[in-house]
Amino acid sequence: MDDHDITLEQRVERVRADRGRALLAMQAVASVTGVPAAAMQSRRRVNDEVRRARALAWYLSHTEYGWPLGRVGAAFDRYRTTVARACHEVEDMRDDPALDGLLERVGRGLAEITGLAFVIPAEACHGTGAG
Repeated sequence: MDDHDITLEQRVERVRADRGRALLAMQAVASVTGVPAAAMQSRRRVNDEVRRARALAWYLSHTEYGWPLGRVGAAFDRYRTTVARACHEVEDMRDDPALDGLLERVGRGLAEITGLAFVIPAEACHGTGAG
Protein backbone atom coordinates (compact mmCIF):
# COMPACT_ATOMS: atom_id res chain seq x y z
CA MET A 1 0.00 0.00 0.00
CA ASP A 2 1.45 3.32 -1.08
CA ASP A 3 1.24 6.44 1.07
CA HIS A 4 -1.21 8.03 -1.38
CA ASP A 5 -3.61 5.09 -0.88
CA ILE A 6 -4.08 5.58 2.87
CA THR A 7 -5.86 8.16 4.97
CA LEU A 8 -4.13 10.76 7.09
CA GLU A 9 -5.22 8.89 10.20
CA GLN A 10 -3.61 5.69 8.89
CA ARG A 11 -0.39 7.57 8.10
CA VAL A 12 -0.27 9.05 11.59
CA GLU A 13 -0.78 5.60 13.10
CA ARG A 14 1.95 4.12 10.91
CA VAL A 15 4.40 6.86 11.90
CA ARG A 16 3.55 6.31 15.55
CA ALA A 17 4.13 2.55 15.18
CA ASP A 18 7.35 3.13 13.21
CA ARG A 19 8.71 5.43 15.90
CA GLY A 20 8.01 2.74 18.48
CA ARG A 21 9.90 0.17 16.40
CA ALA A 22 12.72 2.68 15.88
CA LEU A 23 12.99 3.08 19.65
CA LEU A 24 13.05 -0.71 20.01
CA ALA A 25 15.94 -0.89 17.53
CA MET A 26 17.83 1.81 19.46
CA GLN A 27 17.22 -0.01 22.75
CA ALA A 28 18.45 -3.27 21.24
CA VAL A 29 21.60 -1.57 19.97
CA ALA A 30 22.03 0.17 23.33
CA SER A 31 21.90 -3.20 25.09
CA VAL A 32 24.85 -4.54 23.10
CA THR A 33 26.93 -1.37 22.69
CA GLY A 34 26.36 0.45 25.98
CA VAL A 35 25.45 3.63 24.10
CA PRO A 36 22.20 5.01 25.55
CA ALA A 37 19.25 5.27 23.17
CA ALA A 38 18.84 8.88 24.29
CA ALA A 39 22.32 9.65 22.96
CA MET A 40 21.41 8.04 19.61
CA GLN A 41 18.36 10.34 19.39
CA SER A 42 20.36 13.50 19.98
CA ARG A 43 20.20 16.15 17.26
CA ARG A 44 23.53 17.56 18.45
CA ARG A 45 26.91 16.60 17.08
CA VAL A 46 27.86 13.25 18.62
CA ASN A 47 31.07 11.28 19.01
CA ASP A 48 31.99 8.35 16.74
CA GLU A 49 30.73 5.73 19.21
CA VAL A 50 27.25 7.26 19.28
CA ARG A 51 27.24 7.85 15.54
CA ARG A 52 28.10 4.18 14.90
CA ALA A 53 25.46 2.93 17.34
CA ARG A 54 22.83 5.14 15.71
CA ALA A 55 23.87 3.84 12.28
CA LEU A 56 23.45 0.26 13.53
CA ALA A 57 19.90 1.04 14.66
CA TRP A 58 19.10 2.59 11.27
CA TYR A 59 20.63 -0.36 9.43
CA LEU A 60 18.72 -2.89 11.51
CA SER A 61 15.48 -1.01 10.95
CA HIS A 62 16.11 -1.13 7.22
CA THR A 63 17.12 -4.78 7.05
CA GLU A 64 14.96 -6.37 9.73
CA TYR A 65 11.78 -4.35 9.33
CA GLY A 66 12.12 -4.18 5.56
CA TRP A 67 11.69 -0.43 5.56
CA PRO A 68 12.83 1.66 2.58
CA LEU A 69 15.49 4.18 3.56
CA GLY A 70 13.02 7.05 3.41
CA ARG A 71 10.81 5.32 5.95
CA VAL A 72 13.81 4.71 8.23
CA GLY A 73 14.64 8.39 7.94
CA ALA A 74 11.08 9.40 8.80
CA ALA A 75 10.97 7.07 11.82
CA PHE A 76 14.24 8.47 13.15
CA ASP A 77 13.59 12.05 12.01
CA ARG A 78 16.57 12.08 9.65
CA TYR A 79 17.05 12.62 5.92
CA ARG A 80 16.96 9.56 3.69
CA THR A 81 20.38 10.43 2.29
CA THR A 82 21.88 10.56 5.79
CA VAL A 83 20.41 7.15 6.56
CA ALA A 84 21.63 5.75 3.22
CA ARG A 85 25.19 6.91 3.88
CA ALA A 86 25.18 5.38 7.37
CA CYS A 87 23.65 2.16 6.08
CA HIS A 88 26.39 1.87 3.47
CA GLU A 89 29.04 2.35 6.19
CA VAL A 90 27.49 -0.40 8.32
CA GLU A 91 27.39 -2.73 5.33
CA ASP A 92 31.10 -2.10 4.84
CA MET A 93 31.75 -2.78 8.54
CA ARG A 94 30.08 -6.20 8.26
CA ASP A 95 33.42 -7.52 6.98
CA ASP A 96 34.28 -7.79 10.69
CA PRO A 97 32.98 -11.24 11.76
CA ALA A 98 32.28 -10.05 15.31
CA LEU A 99 30.11 -7.16 14.11
CA ASP A 100 28.43 -9.34 11.51
CA GLY A 101 27.50 -11.89 14.19
CA LEU A 102 26.27 -9.15 16.50
CA LEU A 103 24.02 -7.70 13.79
CA GLU A 104 22.68 -11.17 12.99
CA ARG A 105 21.78 -11.84 16.64
CA VAL A 106 20.25 -8.43 17.31
CA GLY A 107 18.42 -8.54 13.98
CA ARG A 108 16.91 -11.95 14.74
CA GLY A 109 15.77 -10.66 18.11
CA LEU A 110 14.09 -7.61 16.58
CA ALA A 111 12.40 -9.73 13.93
CA GLU A 112 11.10 -12.16 16.54
CA ILE A 113 9.85 -9.43 18.86
CA THR A 114 8.07 -7.46 16.16
CA GLY A 115 7.00 -10.33 13.95
CA LEU A 116 8.37 -8.36 11.00
CA ALA A 117 10.99 -10.80 9.78
CA PHE A 118 11.95 -9.62 6.30
CA VAL A 119 14.94 -10.36 4.13
CA ILE A 120 16.29 -7.93 1.54
CA PRO A 121 19.42 -8.19 -0.55
CA ALA A 122 22.46 -6.46 0.93
CA GLU A 123 22.94 -4.35 -2.20
CA ALA A 124 19.54 -2.73 -1.56
CA CYS A 125 21.09 -1.05 1.48
CA HIS A 126 23.23 1.25 -0.64
CA GLY A 127 20.37 3.67 -1.07
CA THR A 128 20.43 4.32 -4.77
CA GLY A 129 16.63 4.24 -4.98
CA ALA A 130 14.14 6.85 -3.87
CA GLY A 131 13.07 4.68 -0.84
